[in-house]
Amino acid sequence: MFSNLKLQMFTLLDQTRCPVNQSKRMIAYLIDWFLGALCMMLPLCLGWMFLTHDQENMVHVNVFKLADASSLTTALILGGLGLLLAFFYYVWVPYKIYPGQTVGKKTMGIQIEKTDGSSLRFKDLLLRQGLGLLVLEGVLFNPSRLWQDMISLASGLNFSGYLLYLSIAITLVSGLIAFSAPSRRMLHDYLAGTAEKEVALKGRDQSI
Repeated sequence: MFSNLKLQMFTLLDQTRCPVNQSKRMIAYLIDWFLGALCMMLPLCLGWMFLTHDQENMVHVNVFKLADASSLTTALILGGLGLLLAFFYYVWVPYKIYPGQTVGKKTMGIQIEKTDGSSLRFKDLLLRQGLGLLVLEGVLFNPSRLWQDMISLASGLNFSGYLLYLSIAITLVSGLIAFSAPSRRMLHDYLAGTAEKEVALKGRDQSI
């Protein structure tokens, strides 16, 4: 039964070989992880400094600490600004600034494209970067923990732990999907009908 299920899943997956070097994909992810976290944390850190004048604990700030230092409304506003900046980095940058690329992908010569050859739309990036990466596979990205904490703070219920475990499970399934086929496409790619390709880097050697 397990072998039949595995065979059925394998036949549903894209068997096209991924043209992107896996080392490049990992480096691009690390760049995006850092810059995405920086965008998200900027309003929270500035808000913390303004409210408490405490720079030593600034790196450990979250919406719960902001609520204690000020109010629930202030914490949710600052958290919302953090999510907005994360959205800007992960969705708007590859939509308008560097089409099909975050800063990490642009640095490593990687571009997101539609598998059917059509133009990449805003809707596709919302599905891939928003729903796929930041919500379903959010354990790999800092903004996911922020919206989970905001839900817990606003509701007064501890949703963060449950949502974290759910995100871990979905991410593991997504990783299994990626390593079960040569396309290396994860769940977020199947949601949006996207894949990655290598593009030329001007004045730089693409090999790593």
